[in-house]
Amino acid sequence: MPLQLLAAMAPIVFLLRKRVVIAAPLTLLTLAVATALVALAPDAASSQILSLQLTITPLGRLAIVALLVILAAIVLDVWLDEPAYNFFPTALGVGAVVVAVLLLTTPLATYSILLVGLLLPVGSFTFQIHRNRSVEAAIRHFAFVSLGGTIGLAALALAESLPRDQPQSTFVLLVVVLYVAFALKLAVIPFHTHAALLAAEAPATALALFFGVLTPMTVIAFAQILMQSALLPSIVQLTKVQDLLLGIGGLSAIGGALLATGATDLRRLVVCSVISDLGMALVGVGTFSGPGIVGGIAIALATGASATQQLLAAGTLERRADGGPPRAARAPMAAAVFVAGGIGLIGAPPVVAFPGRFYVELMAYSFATWLGAALVIATVLLLIAQLRVAFGLFSEGLPSWRPERRPVAGVVGGLIFAALLAGGIAPDAFLRPIAAFAEEFLRALRPL
Repeated sequence: MPLQLLAAMAPIVFLLRKRVVIAAPLTLLTLAVATALVALAPDAASSQILSLQLTITPLGRLAIVALLVILAAIVLDVWLDEPAYNFFPTALGVGAVVVAVLLLTTPLATYSILLVGLLLPVGSFTFQIHRNRSVEAAIRHFAFVSLGGTIGLAALALAESLPRDQPQSTFVLLVVVLYVAFALKLAVIPFHTHAALLAAEAPATALALFFGVLTPMTVIAFAQILMQSALLPSIVQLTKVQDLLLGIGGLSAIGGALLATGATDLRRLVVCSVISDLGMALVGVGTFSGPGIVGGIAIALATGASATQQLLAAGTLERRADGGPPRAARAPMAAAVFVAGGIGLIGAPPVVAFPGRFYVELMAYSFATWLGAALVIATVLLLIAQLRVAFGLFSEGLPSWRPERRPVAGVVGGLIFAALLAGGIAPDAFLRPIAAFAEEFLRALRPL
């Protein structure tokens, strides 16, 4: 029902998109109803669409509710602070993809819909074409996602069609190809060049849509597809393949952090920080351990929320700067939530990202000292990058603590940070559904 609702409302909102006062509230209402339907659905509830099975799992419910709430926050910011009518049907389309990807049980179908979802924001990247010069960014994004999608589809199709008596090396190669396909879509280092261009040219709200909603969904989809495709038992004894997976994740973690320390603007800082966190999340999944998987997925979800908070604040600060450097004096609430969002991106306590980061770094050290040290160094570098920008924002002080007019990003970011704090204070409700998935993953990895 939530999937059908979102998919049916997207074309309706598209027809009404130029009437923002109708399209925006209708989009928010649809997202709210879909979120409630998923939250209230019983465990293991299932349905079929076009002969495809959809089943609600604890992780699926948690991730869908979290990502649809983040999506609603972005829609609210677009409506009240930076109207862009093409954004509303795109948001509903992305919401439908989130529900489908996280509930489908067929790997090939999940991957195909994921690919469509990652291409949907291309329209959003260009909805302010005269202001953002984002055509090249959209084309490059389309090319990278399409390339990753093509090789990933080929790997999954071969995995489903080949008989199980094939040599183990065949399935190991398919896992490596699938990993590279997801690395391309997630823009992890060394496949990050299109993300750098997006950070410079795409609107902040479009970046929030991609890095705040779609990339966390993609990390979870990677773990789900690995489990559902029956490829895991073929690689459990080949440590060299696992070293490759961990190496790419570690490289992205520390490389993204290094790029963040040299970032020259707010949006680039956030995007590079997300790339670093995604590398750490992939390390967690690549450890093929319970704590690592829990930590990796927790990092992905918390990073999406924190990145949304910072990107919306960055958009407000840039618009208030009137061509000059962003300063807190022009938008104190936006600056405050931007700094607070950095706490979430580096996984500092007491926000909910801290337990996930701790689990991943602990498991990384158990695999190799250099890997654990690389993740710790990446965290320190992200802290330095966030502090440098925070000092720059407040370098001129504040003439008064009076909030800016229309402090939409400040209010939305404050609510997101409050949710992250609440999750950090009582993390059980957040981590338990992820732990249930990790248990299933380990059973698929080592079947009896």
